Amino acid sequence: MQETATEFVDLWFFKPDGFDELGGIWPVRMGTNIAKPNYRNGPRQTPYCNFHFIHEGRLQLVYGTGQVVLGRGDMFCKFPNTSYSYQIVPGDHPLRMTWITFDGHQARRILTMIGFTEDRPYRRGCVDPDMEIVLANMFRWCKGNSRKQLMTMCSLMYRIFGKLLPDDEQEPVRASSGWVRKSLDFIHAHYTEKISVEDIAAYVNVHRTHLSRLFTREVGMPPSAYLIRLRLERGRQLLVESSLTVTEIALSVGYPDIYSFTRAFTRSFGLSPTALRKQAAGRIDR
Repeated sequence: MQETATEFVDLWFFKPDGFDELGGIWPVRMGTNIAKPNYRNGPRQTPYCNFHFIHEGRLQLVYGTGQVVLGRGDMFCKFPNTSYSYQIVPGDHPLRMTWITFDGHQARRILTMIGFTEDRPYRRGCVDPDMEIVLANMFRWCKGNSRKQLMTMCSLMYRIFGKLLPDDEQEPVRASSGWVRKSLDFIHAHYTEKISVEDIAAYVNVHRTHLSRLFTREVGMPPSAYLIRLRLERGRQLLVESSLTVTEIALSVGYPDIYSFTRAFTRSFGLSPTALRKQAAGRIDR
């Protein structure tokens, strides 16, 4: 066919400003092509992360010491500052691809979260009809640089990331330290809310009893005790450093009322919140 003899390329480039760079991810470049029969790219590297989605045809990807043949519905990822090359594998259909280049301080971490590694930078069968629609929408919105267009582009990029994330039940079992670290992150992010150990266990997808045992072994106390201590330590800090009322402080650190906060605080520190505040004020006056 005549169209396979000439390469078709559609490109879009973007330079982020200071506002865009406050985010974790932003697009740098996007393109789609129908490649020539002798198409070859690389070996070359770029400073950015890059996704290639294969709509038709086949190619051979060479990465590090490995190589793989990928076809329709597959995709591959190029890590920044790492050399890759790829070329057409002859077949009945021309090679047709879409690629997205992106950057940001979360970029490499997102690649790891969705399961790409430099030893296995590809995924099979993930360019399904829904992914095709998302990519088409990205091209529809990328023909301009208005703030609305760029925010829509970013939201579509996150939709792609979400589609590539494995389901929780399919994630590989993490080491105990990973569960505990994720639990601590959750507690510190949400201790001001009415969270429980059940909520923490559900977040890390581990049974409550098992999590409590791992947490106690690594942190030195159960997650319930750690949550209480964090709330009370923050409450003590607010008593000394702020002018909030005791009720406001109680509600701000996750207690339902002043009474439960006062009981827990007195039991932990040996004096009531009001007494501690007076004691701290007396030291400051002197």
